[in-house]
Amino acid sequence: MRKTIFSFLAFSLLFGQVDYESQIQSIFISNCTSCHQNGGGYQNNLDLTSYDNLMDGESDNGPVVIPGDHAGSLLWQKVNSGAMPPGANPDLSSDEINLIAQWIDEGATETPAVDVTGLFFSEYGEGSSNNKYLEIYNGTGSDVDLTGLAFPNVSNDPTTPGEYEYWNTFPGGASVAAGDVYIIAHGEADDAILSEADFTFTYLSNGNDGFCLVEGDEGSYTIVDCIGDWNGNPGNGWDVAGVPEATMNHTLVRKANITEGNGGDWASSAGTNEDDSEWHVLDQDTWEYLGSHPHDISGPAPTVVVNEFLADAGSCCGAEIFGDGEDFVELYNHGDESVNIMGWGFGDTDGEVETTAPDTSIAPDGFIVLWYTGNNDAVFPEVDAKLSAGGEAIYIADADGNTVVYMEFGEQSEDISYGRVPDGADTWEYLDPPSPGAANAAGVYTAIYDIQYVADPDADDASPLNGQEVTIHGVVTAEFWGSDQYRYMHVQDEEGPWNGIVCFEYGGWDSFGFVDENGNSVIGPGEGDEVTLTGTVEEYSNLTEILDITEVIVHGAADNLIEPSIVEAEDIDEAYEGCLIKINDVTVTDPELGYGEWEFSDLTGSARCDDKWDYFYHPETDQELAAIVGILDYGYGNYKLQPRLARDVVESDGDPTRIQRIQQVLYSDLIKAGADESSDMSYMYGDTVLLEGIVTMPTGLSYAGAGVKFIFADANGGPWSGILSYDPDSSAFPILFEGDLIQATGYIAEYTTGPANMTELFITEPVNILDFEQPLPVIDTVNTGDLRWPTEAEQWGNVMVRIEDGMVTDNDLLYEVFEVDDGTGGVLVDDDSDSIQVYFAEHGPPPVGSLVQSIEGWLYHHYGSYDDSTAYKLCPLYMDDIEFGAGPPSIIDLSRDPCAPTSEDTEVTVSCVITDNSTVAEAWIHYSIDDGEYLTSELTAGDNSTFSGVIPISAGNVVSYYISATDDGADQLEPKTGLFPFDFENEQLGFLVTDNLTIENIQYTPWAAGKTLYEGCDVSVTGIVTADSAQYNSSYSSYAFQDGTGQWNGLTFDTESLVEVTRGDEVTVTGHITEYDLEDGEDFTYKFAGNTRLMDASVTINSTQNDEPAPTLATCRALEQTGEEVESYEGVLVKITDVTVSSINQYDWSLTDATGSEALIDDDMAVMAADNFMSDLEVGQEFEYVMGIFNYSWGTYKIQIRNLDDFGASAGINDDVHVNPYEYALHENYPNPFNPETQIRFSIGGQENVKLVIYDVMGRQVRTLVNGDSFNSGFHVINWNGLDNVGNPVASGMYFYRIKAGDFIAHKKMMLVK
Repeated sequence: MRKTIFSFLAFSLLFGQVDYESQIQSIFISNCTSCHQNGGGYQNNLDLTSYDNLMDGESDNGPVVIPGDHAGSLLWQKVNSGAMPPGANPDLSSDEINLIAQWIDEGATETPAVDVTGLFFSEYGEGSSNNKYLEIYNGTGSDVDLTGLAFPNVSNDPTTPGEYEYWNTFPGGASVAAGDVYIIAHGEADDAILSEADFTFTYLSNGNDGFCLVEGDEGSYTIVDCIGDWNGNPGNGWDVAGVPEATMNHTLVRKANITEGNGGDWASSAGTNEDDSEWHVLDQDTWEYLGSHPHDISGPAPTVVVNEFLADAGSCCGAEIFGDGEDFVELYNHGDESVNIMGWGFGDTDGEVETTAPDTSIAPDGFIVLWYTGNNDAVFPEVDAKLSAGGEAIYIADADGNTVVYMEFGEQSEDISYGRVPDGADTWEYLDPPSPGAANAAGVYTAIYDIQYVADPDADDASPLNGQEVTIHGVVTAEFWGSDQYRYMHVQDEEGPWNGIVCFEYGGWDSFGFVDENGNSVIGPGEGDEVTLTGTVEEYSNLTEILDITEVIVHGAADNLIEPSIVEAEDIDEAYEGCLIKINDVTVTDPELGYGEWEFSDLTGSARCDDKWDYFYHPETDQELAAIVGILDYGYGNYKLQPRLARDVVESDGDPTRIQRIQQVLYSDLIKAGADESSDMSYMYGDTVLLEGIVTMPTGLSYAGAGVKFIFADANGGPWSGILSYDPDSSAFPILFEGDLIQATGYIAEYTTGPANMTELFITEPVNILDFEQPLPVIDTVNTGDLRWPTEAEQWGNVMVRIEDGMVTDNDLLYEVFEVDDGTGGVLVDDDSDSIQVYFAEHGPPPVGSLVQSIEGWLYHHYGSYDDSTAYKLCPLYMDDIEFGAGPPSIIDLSRDPCAPTSEDTEVTVSCVITDNSTVAEAWIHYSIDDGEYLTSELTAGDNSTFSGVIPISAGNVVSYYISATDDGADQLEPKTGLFPFDFENEQLGFLVTDNLTIENIQYTPWAAGKTLYEGCDVSVTGIVTADSAQYNSSYSSYAFQDGTGQWNGLTFDTESLVEVTRGDEVTVTGHITEYDLEDGEDFTYKFAGNTRLMDASVTINSTQNDEPAPTLATCRALEQTGEEVESYEGVLVKITDVTVSSINQYDWSLTDATGSEALIDDDMAVMAADNFMSDLEVGQEFEYVMGIFNYSWGTYKIQIRNLDDFGASAGINDDVHVNPYEYALHENYPNPFNPETQIRFSIGGQENVKLVIYDVMGRQVRTLVNGDSFNSGFHVINWNGLDNVGNPVASGMYFYRIKAGDFIAHKKMMLVK
């Protein structure tokens, strides 16, 4: 029977968007998949068990599914005709057939597309400081997964109008529930904002950055909604609802009747007045609507504002009414209609009304003054509240209780009010005297235009106010920092001609007494700061200046910055003197006019640039520039453009960007960086650039993880000239050498560690090598004090510099190697270079008091603290970059001959290399024979700084020794002595004089450091094989042998390839002794570290079928991880009896015996049968005995099972296993000190959720190794590979590791030495 689709639209509305998994697949499972399964092989190649199989279906009669066309799809045709399901199977219902049709017509997707109709920006905040946010409302009726959306933006003046510049994505898992909002806020916003935020994002709008909500990806997307647009520079912001520049310094709230986004039509959304706009425009820092939507914001509130207030009344104001001065709040109506405020409430605490207004109206452009008397019987306009001079809030609510005004203010001064100037504006100024009920005027200022303008400058260009004292109020367009002798500061009060002037201070502005609005001393103003300045107008060689300045008030960052006037060369004249201007598309015509001046031209004429500020540009003839920005100056008969910073000279498109333009930031921002730890970031952050320079640090010299990093610099050198470059793929380009001239493309990023921000180029394209063996940039000599604080040090970041005549003042540092000071303040020397790391790891740091004649390196901005000036480090590339003065001798390359002496030897010759920049006065071997007192033997000098001495010996002697060398003390406070080993009380060298070197001789050590006396020696020893080729073929790849029974008598060895040996073979093994064998193909020692081994051995089989050494009987207590003599069993065949499996761990098994302690067994040496057997072990399983080779690997001691014979008879299952409760303990890490990894060991007495975290000495979290994971009672080992949480290697120094397991908390220290 043929079925008919009917009322499809109605079903579509009924069903909503169809979900394949829950709706379509369930139909197939109930009706179809009993036949259509198994890849479709049973029923015409159609498999309906999954979406992918369905869409891959084939048919001779047409496509199974045609997305968007149900009628043409064979699937729908078959079910609609009744042909499927076949035979006696019931037909699908009409609802099911309609559902399949709807699903196909919707595109036949596996997951329904997100319907974003009803998803839009509901609120926008561009508040003071970092109080910025975007709120997104979900009015779709369903929860929305935001990971398929993004919020890209442009930055004020987009590179390509109409296209986004930055693609910003939501974090993984981000979603917004139906009817809820999702808030993106700046990470340093007010707590009131952050408490509502779902996601923090730094680069939100400054008012002129357009953001859009889009669906899709970077290659294909649909705009859902926008605030602002991507079409060009809007100036300071976009107009909204008739409010100029409303996207700056305002809050925007979407009107309640708006139910979907604007689709990118921002102009219509913004509107031209209150009626046609989709937005309410509210005062800056209005946040009471944040966190929900929609809101009924009605009535006249937007046109009534707090216009002025006084919070510290003395004699002013209101004495004529109240007898004494009283605080006041002045309201101002900036609208065109009267506003009735009947029912409005007033107070000084958020949400609390103290006094309510009667029937009262405020006329257009009218005022009403509220007197905050605190009178309990207050009658409006008195308010029963007092404003605090120390700072509090003003709260006003409308008759419905909606917040109209909530504003907080800080400490106030007596009889000085704070008000908007002009009335209703967004700019606030302190008013003295106050003006309650009258228009606000912030004192009498002289317009700079009135100082500068002359009608006929050719006839007379002198100021009409020449010789008069004036007070100006404007914005600093060129800060004095960086100018010649700090004498010049430019101020402008409007854009355009005649509106700028130079303010000259002969003694330098850096010593001037600047004040804030309250008269408090402040640091000098920076570019963009608003100032009030009083001084005298004077003419100096036809340049109008203000000098003899008596007062400068610094108001802080201006709300409206001065943009440069765009002019042509022919426009340069008196009108623009002192003004900020910009000239586009110019060509250098003469690069050297003398005295730092150079000439350029455009199509209209020529002009010249000067260097009153350092802007680090080196002009070349015919070089084309996109733009030059600067202050127009006049001197010696010429107008001159004065660029202020490297960013003011802009290269033409396609030409390499100067590294200095990337790096240089304002001095005033460097001052801020010491406090805010961010103002030193590049102004070109995020920009993609092409750079050219000479490689100064080659690839492969400095650690970069899986990637590669190098430094290259502008060929001219100097401040700001270097940049560190990084690529995560080390194979992305060839090796780079010093002197390579390269071009590199990438985007500008900041590598942030602690307070430090290091600007870097993140490579995105292959590096182009233009030439090689080019001269390196000249290295500047600086003082150590220049490398301590951002204002001086930042300019040398990534630049090669030189220090001379310093002294080592500290060498006991947590991360760095030593501190050097030339008398101007110390700077830390770091070992970022691999060659430096290796040297100091071997020889230790230079002693305090050592002279450093010179040291060269690049300056690394990395971790540390500004409080103690440790955020900058000097990083030499090679040891040749450090020239030590006379200091303690360096002792390296020790050897002894013979290394393993015998009875035929009467002496051992000890040799080493001893170097010193002065003279080695004496060198000694200090030795003890048979635990006797220490004797000395002099080391005498030979060729190439080699010193040799002898230790007299005889058969059977046990010898311990160390080396000392002392210089002559020249150029030092006193002679210095070097030692090897460095810590001789815990570690010495030594040997036994014997003709029969045994395994025990090799294994045993009397020293706390635990190293074998034969570390590094090539030896031959004979023993009986206890772990043979079968064990070599296991994952352990090693053998074991013994030359006796008992402790200290076992040893493991490995060979370069398999050697066929069998247990019981007597073998003589010759190899190299070490405890730090690297696993083949790996660069870490974790597997074998701490296990004494004979490496790369050769094996001679002396005899076969000998009896194996009897296993050494031990107990679980003797073999537990913290056993007092556990080390002595290493390499030995051991046996424990009457044992029970107490736990099955992730990688091994725990056993216990009558002692109640636990020991581990493992299968690293096990043949397959034993391995399989062990995989079936059960807790409680009892054995007569267990034996095997005792070894140390992966951070724990364990018995390595060889085969099934190592298990005694099983005695069944014990359901009641008793183990001594483990103590809750955090044990010493091993090794310590370590490089590059260490094992952290702990034991817990019960099952606990464990947290194990690494901290640096400043208490900052470095790495979370365990984060709440559950651990059973027992002994546990966690490896730390020396990396932080983001995979970067941490610096040398002291670290803390802290554990929390239940109520147990403990910490210990460890030292990473590189």
